Amino acid sequence: MLGDGVSPHVQLTAANVFLQADMKKEALQCVHQGLTMEQTALCVQIYILLDRLDLARQTLQKLRKIDEDSMLTQLASVQVSLATGASMAGDAAHTLTQVSEQYGYSSMLLNLMACAHLQGGNYVEAERKLIQAREEFGADDADTLVNLIVASQYQHKPVGEYVATLKQQYPTHFLSLGLDTVGGAFEREAIKYKV
Repeated sequence: MLGDGVSPHVQLTAANVFLQADMKKEALQCVHQGLTMEQTALCVQIYILLDRLDLARQTLQKLRKIDEDSMLTQLASVQVSLATGASMAGDAAHTLTQVSEQYGYSSMLLNLMACAHLQGGNYVEAERKLIQAREEFGADDADTLVNLIVASQYQHKPVGEYVATLKQQYPTHFLSLGLDTVGGAFEREAIKYKV
């Protein structure tokens, strides 16, 4: 899959399979020498997953040289901005607003916008985007629910409804499993101190 003459589509598919198996280095080996924008954009994602923001920025610059206005370049820019931290959250939100104005909203874009607002400390706007995703797209996916839990907690609002929905619909999600583990540990400790 890494040899000369292998289709970029095969390399991208292999990289995504490795990512699903949490094999980031192997995924990177599939696409790091690729010449297509898709391969370069996937490299940006993998570098972020590997906590190599410096390499992600360098790779983003390559994408910008190829086509600054490409959707892949804009989304990679958002990913790098979000990985950078709160100082770049405004840039990510601005880019996502431009993308949504150009192509329309989607559940994924609204979730990304919510993440940018969460990172920037604008919890009310983040919650508004997530509620919009649920109302317009029926988004009851795990990402929307988790982001709603976070936005609500930052605003000191109850999260019971979202947690119950997450546990019911996505019992194997890492947050559902984590909440069960912590809840069980709390119950075990509470028994020790019962009067």
